[in-house]
This record gives sequence, structure tokens and C-alpha cells, in this order.
Amino acid sequence: MFAPRLGIYEDPATGAAAAAFAGVLHHFTPTGNGSRTVVIEQGYQIGRPSLIKLSMTVREGQLAGAAIGGEAIAVTDGTIEA
Repeated sequence: MFAPRLGIYEDPATGAAAAAFAGVLHHFTPTGNGSRTVVIEQGYQIGRPSLIKLSMTVREGQLAGAAIGGEAIAVTDGTIEA
């Protein structure tokens, strides 16, 4: 999430957002059929730098698949008791 008017200039990177970004990239920067990989850098301003590798596959001009990858570290853990 980016909300500069609310003072939020950058969020920590999230895989769900990166995967959804594949649709935006394909819409605004369409490429031919095949595979394409981009690296998303985020979180530097807030001290949580991230690199997410986003791979996309295009078939017959349509986005057919997307996958994300990278490294992760645990920042917290816990349990929920119900």
C-alpha cells in the first residue's frame, strides 16, 4: 500500500501484492508470448529491504500465469488460542 497523503510512502513487500502486479504489468507493458521476469525492490525507506522475483507467462497475448520467489525471514511468530 502506498498512501503518500496519509504519510505512508512505502510498505514492506508482500508476495500477494507482487503476484497481483503481474496483471498490471501485462496490461500497461504487454510483451509477446513467452516468459518474462522482473525484480521488485521495496521496503528500503522503512528499513525492511526486499527483493521479489516476479515471473510471468504470456500465451496467445493473455497473461497465463505468474509466480513469485525470493528469500524470506521470520519477523515474528506466535500462536492463537481459541
